[in-house]
Amino acid sequence: MMSKVYNSALQARVEQFLKEKGISRAKAAPMMGMSDATLSLYMSSKYDGNVGNIESKLTEFFKAQDEQAASAEKALPYKPIQDYIPTSISEDVYKLIRYCQLEKGMVIIHGDAGIGKTKGAEKFVRDNPTSSVYIQATPSTGTVGSVLSLVARALRVTECRKKVELIAAIREKLDGTNRIIIIDEAQHLQLRALDEIRAWTEPNPETKLSGIGIALIGNTTVYSRMAGRQEAQFSQLFSRIRMNRPCSTREVTDEDVKALFPKLAEEGQKKEAAFLHGICQSKWGVRGAVNVYNNAVNNEDITYTGLYNMARNMGIGVV
Repeated sequence: MMSKVYNSALQARVEQFLKEKGISRAKAAPMMGMSDATLSLYMSSKYDGNVGNIESKLTEFFKAQDEQAASAEKALPYKPIQDYIPTSISEDVYKLIRYCQLEKGMVIIHGDAGIGKTKGAEKFVRDNPTSSVYIQATPSTGTVGSVLSLVARALRVTECRKKVELIAAIREKLDGTNRIIIIDEAQHLQLRALDEIRAWTEPNPETKLSGIGIALIGNTTVYSRMAGRQEAQFSQLFSRIRMNRPCSTREVTDEDVKALFPKLAEEGQKKEAAFLHGICQSKWGVRGAVNVYNNAVNNEDITYTGLYNMARNMGIGVV
């Protein structure tokens, strides 16, 4: 019986990928469309199945990787050097989170989507990894139990069967510290969940240790629910708001556009910059403008016509 032939170059490519990414085979295998056991057997040249099928999957995977890398390299001269682009809104969000951390209580940062609220929060967490906790709520994780689980996981608190014990364990980790909890997409939090975490901003009645700061980030719903028709329900929460910061696409400045799209500023493409500024200040926000620009870069045309046509094809317009 003939021994199976393995592509040694492809095996070496897998090892190189694992080393470059700093991940295990177990983590890489699903990315490559196979199980950990299958990948391990293939890498040791002991796979009993069809080696050709495995190598076909690997070839497809690395082809996509190469194309992605080539696209990123092509776009590199057109994009800012740093990952985080400080804009007027993202920097304001950063400062408000710091204020909330130092002063305790609750800060609500709300408004239009895609304008840098989350970017500012993510930057804060990267700069302050030990004193900040970031979680993102969804429609299915807005309940008390789900929020407690998310916070417990972030704090590495062992979950307890009884909710009261879990709350006590979380408070033990938080009370008397300078930690801050940042909850993104906070409009998904139910009233009971908001009321539960509100208590964490107050001194612990048993230990007398100080509470912490909580920053809620989301669309305007999260604030209007507290200040609008349901104000009576939210009175306990509303009275503990240290700062309310509404954010609007209209706040995006010319300087923000220069920071986001430096190539246009370098080339003196004022008309193109103005077009993207218009998208930034529309309902599409910064995110929409960045998507238009990135797609135009990939299309190798960042002229006004190229940007305009790309925006039209994407269904994005200045409103």
